Amino acid sequence: MAGGLRVFGRLEPQFLNRYPTAVTVVWVSYLLVPIMIDVCLWAAFYYLSGALPTFDDATYFSIVTFTTVGYGDIVLAKDWRHVAAFEAINGWIIFGWATALIMSVIQRLYFRPEVETGKR
Repeated sequence: MAGGLRVFGRLEPQFLNRYPTAVTVVWVSYLLVPIMIDVCLWAAFYYLSGALPTFDDATYFSIVTFTTVGYGDIVLAKDWRHVAAFEAINGWIIFGWATALIMSVIQRLYFRPEVETGKR
């Protein structure tokens, strides 16, 4: 993430002014990659530890739990429920953090002071 912030900080203001929507889409995509990796790591953990029988079930359960949807159609054994709750809390925190970063980018792109944008 720090690398992405450095690249964003070095972009020319003219580029940011011309293509704010494109920059926002790139940032959202950039944030989705670590979220998908996190979900896959949780799924691998559930599958490799034997908590769920197939990787497909583990991935589905991880997505549903990480996003705090919680359908309840796949349920872990009683010993694993605290782990699933921890994943849900982790997902909640990461989505909040990602939302804050996206809003920071949008604020910088669309609500820049006139001094920065060169308008008078």
